[in-house]
Amino acid sequence: MRQGWDSCVDYRKAYGEILSHLIKTGHPWDVVLLIQLRNGSRIGEAIDATRQFCESKATAVRVRVEKHRGTDTRLMVLPEELRDRQGRDYLAQACLRLAKVRNPKSAVKAYCRATYGFNTHSLRYAFITYLLSKGVSPSFIAKITGHRNLSYILHYTEVKTAEDILLKVK
Repeated sequence: MRQGWDSCVDYRKAYGEILSHLIKTGHPWDVVLLIQLRNGSRIGEAIDATRQFCESKATAVRVRVEKHRGTDTRLMVLPEELRDRQGRDYLAQACLRLAKVRNPKSAVKAYCRATYGFNTHSLRYAFITYLLSKGVSPSFIAKITGHRNLSYILHYTEVKTAEDILLKVK
């Protein structure tokens, strides 16, 4: 895996790996990582969403966009695998753990790096790359991920597309 600001994490592969690890170990931080990956969020947004999912029993919640001042919010969706009884048990365990940890962002970041070998923000870019590969417009990707400035998404998607083209040249 190439190291860099996005670590070239593949959305589907990461989703499967995190879900498998959750099922095998029941580790509560895997719940937060699945929520982050499924929504292309920042880690703090995923933690907030996890807490709201536990409190509300909803399958979609609105969280404050972490890097925006004011009251900007974004929609976060509970991954399908966390909606059944077993998934809700994993979710409850994650909320119990979140309540006991002084700095959950740091804890989840350290867990992700140690367990999977990449940073949590790479999951955000894996989601963006996945949506791009599905033909989703960069302007919609920006709205989904809470990017206020479309130029950042355009730059990222253009870099990824350019790299893919270069790799395919014979």
